[in-house]
Amino acid sequence: MRRFRSLRLQASAFRLADSRIRPSIATVLLLGLVAACDKPAAWGEPSSLILIAPNEVWELVEDSTYVALEPTILTTREEAKFTVTQADPGNPRLQELLAFRQVIIMGTPDDPNVLAAADQAEIRTVEAPAIFTTEDVWARGQFVVVVVVETGREADTWLERLGELIEVIDERYHAYVLRRMYVSGVDTVTADSLRGRFGLSIRAPTVYDLVIREGPRDTIVIIRNDNPDASELVRSILITWRPRLVELSEEIALDWRAAIDSVHYNVPQRIEPSGREPRALRVNGQEVLEVTGTWIDEGSFPAAGPYISWLVQCPDRTVFIDAWLYAPRKPKYEYMIQLRYILSSFTCEDIG
Repeated sequence: MRRFRSLRLQASAFRLADSRIRPSIATVLLLGLVAACDKPAAWGEPSSLILIAPNEVWELVEDSTYVALEPTILTTREEAKFTVTQADPGNPRLQELLAFRQVIIMGTPDDPNVLAAADQAEIRTVEAPAIFTTEDVWARGQFVVVVVVETGREADTWLERLGELIEVIDERYHAYVLRRMYVSGVDTVTADSLRGRFGLSIRAPTVYDLVIREGPRDTIVIIRNDNPDASELVRSILITWRPRLVELSEEIALDWRAAIDSVHYNVPQRIEPSGREPRALRVNGQEVLEVTGTWIDEGSFPAAGPYISWLVQCPDRTVFIDAWLYAPRKPKYEYMIQLRYILSSFTCEDIG
């Protein structure tokens, strides 16, 4: 608070020195400083979930909760989307834990933490069972989900609400990723250029670089972000096309990728399919076949990461799109969401 007192004195001195400043404006400034000082900035990774729940209830729901709130995705291995850390309301570090970005509260209607969140959400009457969300309860930039459980059947109420809870958390996380991803803006120049030249479009953030390689047999479009350091993070999307195929198959997608990665990527990539069945999708009216797996650097450098390959049936051709990620020692769920958002923006038209 020492810094706040200093700022408050500076504001007072400024107000006295310049009588043209109206007291109401100065008061607003001071109130803003008070509010900023009152709550700390939220901390921790957005994928870290701090769950405040009584130990005696947690013992009954622990396994089911981990299954529900830590679903996995396949990257270079099965990787949890979120990480759950449970703490009892009597934990001596409770105030520190309540300052995390993502907090989940399990409690009955009279639980003090439930009531604090309800007050922030301007909920006058708390009833069970219920789920509600609010922000900035114990820290600025914080998202809080409250599961109000019934007294006497806390564990049962919690388990009944787990499906809804993970939907709320995942939806919020997707919104966070999308907002963070496009903070630089959408690269409409690239989208319009690709539409005008090749009859296709994709919406990437402006921080992605565009490379076009036109050869005698095919055209390669690469949209890539390896900033600030390619040794730490690379997100790449390659687009090319052929005359329209009669049908789409996993074998075609894998053969097409194998023919591309040895020529158009910095180092050849050996691919290992995920073993999961290809997914048939419908994206912006276009038929899509999705194949996923892991790529592995065939050079001497021990690099690997996940890829998503699409075969897209456009009106006059079949388009191949290959999105891959390199993010060593980093949680990959956020970046895979980013790649999928960009892929889902793809459109194409008949250019004759």
